[in-house]
Amino acid sequence: RGSTRPARRSSSPPRRRARASPRERRRRTTARSRARVGERPSARRRRGRRKTQMGGARREMVATQKDMQDAKIDLAHRDFCAHLLIPLNECRKAEYYIPWKCGHERHAYEKCQYKEYMMRVAQQKAAKGAAH
Repeated sequence: RGSTRPARRSSSPPRRRARASPRERRRRTTARSRARVGERPSARRRRGRRKTQMGGARREMVATQKDMQDAKIDLAHRDFCAHLLIPLNECRKAEYYIPWKCGHERHAYEKCQYKEYMMRVAQQKAAKGAAH
């Protein structure tokens, strides 16, 4: 016929591999690092972590009372993450509290707060499970 379209190829083009999910990529990455280091991930997780009687990790205050007093941190914020709040507040003052500045310091502080919250929740669940 008088068609100007080129003839269709008989074989379809090669398909691309489906992109791995984030979980699959994480699994591959940890397997590679395990092969490099040569130790099980559970051993790596356990190293340097001691448990208390309630089931949480034993923690120590990094910032001293004097450091927190000198930095003028409120009593409500003097927790296990106060050592990250001190440089965050200094950065905030230096940058005139511009919201997009001090991102790294804020992220580190918020991550510490989140870990602290998750630890408290786990302790409450453990205490509730032991009571029943």
